[in-house]
Amino acid sequence: MRIVDLLPAEPIANAEHADTLLELAYLMTAADGRFTDDERRAFGELASRVGRTSVDALVARFAQNVAAGSIADRVRAIGPTLPMDLREVAFKIGIRVALVDHDPAKEEDALMNVFFEAFGLDPERAETLAAEARGGPRG
Repeated sequence: MRIVDLLPAEPIANAEHADTLLELAYLMTAADGRFTDDERRAFGELASRVGRTSVDALVARFAQNVAAGSIADRVRAIGPTLPMDLREVAFKIGIRVALVDHDPAKEEDALMNVFFEAFGLDPERAETLAAEARGGPRG
């Protein structure tokens, strides 16, 4: 499964929601302080799929949003602005972004907990979403 396969089949009509989804994906890439080629490629695929073409411009804008605070604080601020269906998409994308470089980091794990809390997910639902994001059955 490709990361873009986690996005809804229909376009995200609300541009702010699309940008928030992308920013949350970027924040996961930034959690461990590295933006690997694999993460950049995955982020670029997501950006392209929601109609954004300049990865560099998005990264610069999103990096400015966290310059004054922590990544976790930014997730807590913007995560709840998404409707629930997109919160679930953002949660799955966050997991896939964390896995895309095949180098799990404790910072990414910690940020997934912040995603979980900021999105107000039920633990059982979060477990199901995580399994879906990993491409396997729950359990």
